[in-house]
Amino acid sequence: MSIRRTSRQDGRFITAETIAFWDINACPMPDGLDARDLSESVHHTLLNMDYYSKVCLRLYGDIDMDKIGYTDNTLRFCGMPRTTILEQILVDLYGGSVSNRGTPLNMVLIVGDISKDIRAVINAFSLLPKRGWVNILVCQSSAVEAAVFSSEVQLPPWEKIVETAFAIREKKKKEREDSRKRAEENRASYLNGTAKVSRIFGEF
Repeated sequence: MSIRRTSRQDGRFITAETIAFWDINACPMPDGLDARDLSESVHHTLLNMDYYSKVCLRLYGDIDMDKIGYTDNTLRFCGMPRTTILEQILVDLYGGSVSNRGTPLNMVLIVGDISKDIRAVINAFSLLPKRGWVNILVCQSSAVEAAVFSSEVQLPPWEKIVETAFAIREKKKKEREDSRKRAEENRASYLNGTAKVSRIFGEF
């Protein structure tokens, strides 16, 4: 069985609020990145799919808090055993949809192979508000073979999200280095100019 988009994408969802539910055990965070890097990558990916709102990312799993980095109202961590992650994600998925009833809402599931739990997923989706207020999107590892979700709801695989996160981080690093270099060059130019002025006035 293939789960299709729960509501057709249209203009309502382009700028609608987006909540991403991330199973950090099924889709792990690689060394060298933190949750903020991955959040930016998910946002970048959604921008390329014509979703322009900010992303509120919720992390689920058992992981060292130090690896996550700082959290705020756009990045929340829910620590729990990995055996209960999907159940909690589905509960929060439903809760989020109810609290936003009547308002377009994008929901992104970042999960592993959930083919064994497909009945629970279908039941959860059936409880979502009707009339097309909720738009479901999914990101999974490329290793997941079971076609639970149709291609129309899928983001690029998790590995691509990670690759993009590294690229964004490297770009920011280069921008900082370039900015520092320009600042040093401007300072050197200013000091040289000041020295020339001093020499000119010293001749009088």
